[in-house]
Amino acid sequence: MDEPLPGLGPLETAVLDLLWADEEPMSVRTVVDSLPDRTPAYTTISTVLENLRRKGWVERDRVGRLWFYRPLRDRPTYAAERMSGVLADSGDPRATLLRFVDDMPADQVEVLRDLLSDVPREEEP
Repeated sequence: MDEPLPGLGPLETAVLDLLWADEEPMSVRTVVDSLPDRTPAYTTISTVLENLRRKGWVERDRVGRLWFYRPLRDRPTYAAERMSGVLADSGDPRATLLRFVDDMPADQVEVLRDLLSDVPREEEP
């Protein structure tokens, strides 16, 4: 991800991206060794992971003497939460959705159509 996530700095975002990319919890050392184009200190990444935990992005488990970190929610869940928030804040969710769909590539519109075809319509009283 190029842009930092809202409320997070660039290094926090890079660390969270690593955690999202790996399906297993990661130790501080694994995160340090996995960060591309960076050579942060172990203590820096330890602090970043603790900040992410404090902010509610990750949880940790102790195994022996090491802490292992994993995200509390996956990337698609986070993206869906943001999209829901944007729709709620838009003032006109219908118009916002229409604009969003108008700007979608055709292949994504087809995916959306397929997904919506599986959602039963609510009957009006």
